[in-house]
Amino acid sequence: MNNSNDKSRSDPSTDDPLPFDSLEFGTDQVNGPPKKEISPARPPEVSPSSPASAPAASRSVSIVPPKENTSSHRGKRETLSASEIRQQRRETLRRKQQAELARSPASGDTGGLALMLLTTALVFGLWFAGPRLVEEYHYAAAAGKSRAEYEHASAILESDPLASVSYAYQMVAQKVRPSVVSITAYKRERSSVGIPGLGEEGLGSGVIISADGDIVTNAHVLDGGYRFFVELHDRRRYSATLIGVDKVSDLALLRIKCDDLLPASWGDSDALDVGSIVWAFGNPYQLKQTVTSGIISGKDRPGDLNAKQALLQTDAAINKGNSGGPLVDSKGHVIGINTAILGETFQGIGFAVPSSTARYVVEQLRTNGKVTRGFLGVTPVEVSNSDARRLALPDLNGAKLVHVMADSPAALAGFRSADVIREWNGIPIKDYKTLYRLAEMTPPDSTVNVTLIRDGRELDASVRIGNRELIPIQ
Repeated sequence: MNNSNDKSRSDPSTDDPLPFDSLEFGTDQVNGPPKKEISPARPPEVSPSSPASAPAASRSVSIVPPKENTSSHRGKRETLSASEIRQQRRETLRRKQQAELARSPASGDTGGLALMLLTTALVFGLWFAGPRLVEEYHYAAAAGKSRAEYEHASAILESDPLASVSYAYQMVAQKVRPSVVSITAYKRERSSVGIPGLGEEGLGSGVIISADGDIVTNAHVLDGGYRFFVELHDRRRYSATLIGVDKVSDLALLRIKCDDLLPASWGDSDALDVGSIVWAFGNPYQLKQTVTSGIISGKDRPGDLNAKQALLQTDAAINKGNSGGPLVDSKGHVIGINTAILGETFQGIGFAVPSSTARYVVEQLRTNGKVTRGFLGVTPVEVSNSDARRLALPDLNGAKLVHVMADSPAALAGFRSADVIREWNGIPIKDYKTLYRLAEMTPPDSTVNVTLIRDGRELDASVRIGNRELIPIQ
């Protein structure tokens, strides 16, 4: 219950000023009108026995002396002072920086000069030392690459990846070498001191082609000789008998008496393509049992003695003394008889009589002691590109006839100039040398079926082959 006396008194909790100023927190509290000042009042006398005054008497009331109301002016001045202080700090920092720059102008110039000198030195250093550094870099790179390649190759080759290829080469050599012989032909010319029987020796090679002692060699190895000796791979030496010579093919056949020979086997030279691997065997410069390897470089090459020959060309090393030795394929089969080289010494171009010709000549020499050849009576040339277009040929194969001899087998069969012969008894004619070879290997008086193209039309004809020995060659 409040009495009137309580209403007339001021409540110290609300009317008295706070014991601290709001400016201590940096905030401006002077936005409204100034507070009303409170004059100090004398506290009323309260009887100790009065119950209503007990609680009020128990509180301690502090009377804050009145202060001059200058809070609004002071807050404003402090706000301005802070702004001025910040401005003054910026101005002071700027003046300080300007003073430092003004005090040390020489140090800045020295830094620029030092930088310029350093740059100049670097440029000149690169100018003079640059190439050397680049060279050293490339050398180090090349050396590192070489070492890496060396280590890689060493690791790979330890597994011997070419072992099978090397082994195949060895097997070819081991199979063929026992069939290769060395041939010596004693000639009848007198020696320089005039003693008969001591003339020049013809040295060459040969290959055993039958178990009963038949040996094939070149005709020019035996040319002019009267005694012939054969030395086997195991150094046994035998006197040989001449069975026959064919100078057209530059082949000859010898025979020795020996019952434990290891003959070579014939291969098919027509089945070989250019690029096939081959091995040449012989005794070049009396270096016996020499083996070289290469490839078939070409086919149907003309020979020195006979331009109509169709020889094999190889880059396997063939030198003097290799003549008559075998040229074999990857099976160790004889696909040619080495016969000539281009030039006086080996230049990577050697020639061999193909086995397709050699086998026929050898059989003729073994049976008759000489070779009987067929005769057609034509002059063939290779087919040109214009011929193929004009005659609507499917390719450039065939032999174009430029001349047909009168009364020859070809004339009697109705062959004409400009005819293109494409097949001989079903065998394709690749070029004009193939036609020569097939015609010569055909027995005289036999009949051959020929396919030819005349004026763009394909025709079939039959021709009876003549004997070359009986028909004069013009």
